[in-house]
Amino acid sequence: MPIEVIAILRERNQLTLPERIAAALQVQPGDELALTVDEGSPRTAQLRVLPRSFAGIAGNVYGRTAEERAAYIAEERATWDAGEDPGRASDGTRYLTFDESRRTYLQTDVTRERYEHEPKLRWPKCEICGRSIANMKDHRRKHGKQVLTDAGVSTDPEQMARSRNRVRKWRAARSAHSTKASRG
Repeated sequence: MPIEVIAILRERNQLTLPERIAAALQVQPGDELALTVDEGSPRTAQLRVLPRSFAGIAGNVYGRTAEERAAYIAEERATWDAGEDPGRASDGTRYLTFDESRRTYLQTDVTRERYEHEPKLRWPKCEICGRSIANMKDHRRKHGKQVLTDAGVSTDPEQMARSRNRVRKWRAARSAHSTKASRG
């Protein structure tokens, strides 16, 4: 049998839930109630009691026994600790996860979008020279052989010659570009 009572809307749109309705709904102060208004049924509202807790709401979805549920929870938590798999470099170096990248690159605004689109934000930093390196195992090996200084600069004469040549070409291209810009 439906229960119908009259409640009066007070100032500031406040409404007191009549005792008979509160008892029938088994609600108490602090419980949350949802009011729904359907535009297809003007001047009518539906009142629904929200659960006090969502514990147990999924039934046996996560296992029937305490052991099954504990195993499921342990497996889930292990994935939280492991985070996403950021991949590896060709030498086996594990890249940084999103959270590790945010902790490593403190002076950079590491957003999820930048992390996905800028590979350098996934590279670990060398603990010796501080450079961001994709192939960290190879880089550490070079430090060990003293082919790199503590600042990460190559001491290999062939590499130094290649670097000087690249800089020379870059300066020539930049000079040619600025000459074209001043003419045009």
